[in-house]
Amino acid sequence: MWYVIQTLGGEEERTADMIRKKVSPEYLEECFVPKRERMKKFHGAWNQVEEILFQGYVFVVSDRPKELYQELKEIPWLTKVLGREEEYFFSLSKEDEELVRKMGNQEHKAGISRIAVEEGKKIRIVDGPLENYVGDVVKVNLHKREVVVKVEFMGRPVDLKMGIEVVEQGA
Repeated sequence: MWYVIQTLGGEEERTADMIRKKVSPEYLEECFVPKRERMKKFHGAWNQVEEILFQGYVFVVSDRPKELYQELKEIPWLTKVLGREEEYFFSLSKEDEELVRKMGNQEHKAGISRIAVEEGKKIRIVDGPLENYVGDVVKVNLHKREVVVKVEFMGRPVDLKMGIEVVEQGA
């Protein structure tokens, strides 16, 4: 099952590394921070960069939540194990787990989606992680080469920024 741990923004990778080092492998199948790829301009040239998709969150996979929770209590900068009740915490819903799976690849990275800009500045997703979220695109920033997608995650609406590449330009 998948679980989410809230941590300080900017400390996601450090927290994930600490979890991987401190938690016994028998209680932890995987620990990861989902990322997105996007293009960013530095000194006049476009470069591909990785950024955190869900800021402030670390994801863990385990089939032993009680034992995992006990070991996580030893990690100093965890702010909150989400869904905690009694002595351990709840897993992500199947829908939330599926959302994270669809957005990224095996390494939990959301690649750059290729789009076409059609007449009237409407966009069409050609391929990439955004293919399944066309109706939920709420903002397009062609200058920054990113779109904002509104998704339902952990019972609330969340805006995710995703990288894009324009492959076709309409009239």
